[in-house]
Amino acid sequence: MIIQCPECSARYRIKEMSPGHPGAHLNCPKCHRYFSIIAPNSKGEPPTIKPGPKVLIVDDARFFREMLVDLLQPLNLNLFLAETAASALEQLQTENPDLVMLDLNLPDQNGLEVIARIRADDRFKAIKILAMSGVYRREDDAMDAIRTGADAFINKSFRPDDLRNKIEKLLD
Repeated sequence: MIIQCPECSARYRIKEMSPGHPGAHLNCPKCHRYFSIIAPNSKGEPPTIKPGPKVLIVDDARFFREMLVDLLQPLNLNLFLAETAASALEQLQTENPDLVMLDLNLPDQNGLEVIARIRADDRFKAIKILAMSGVYRREDDAMDAIRTGADAFINKSFRPDDLRNKIEKLLD
């Protein structure tokens, strides 16, 4: 069957899905957007793109970005990935995400500075920010992120259920 990416309109073939199958999570090979599709129903209607909140994952570690994608698939999210602050700020302009999951230790800019830039722009006031850090040294690190404008903080040594619960609360 042919699927069309909702972001860049690239078309590509995937294996046929049988009615009653819950759906699939796809990564567009052209624009790298992650999205979900709902399998056709028993009446033979084509699969449809699953609506869901947009989440921008910003982390310089490819492995960690991919792990987050795998962990978040059950939440029916449309995921976008960035590995630098510059790329994240650019995607904010085009994607208008509902949530930004932001590593505080990026190679090109400090995550606290990125939070401050997001909060300084009125267009992005409604975006939730989940700050993440693997270099969590003390409670003050989390408080610095919250004081700067993050809505929540999580240490990268989280339990998957804790992360999903925190994200669901932020998106409610």
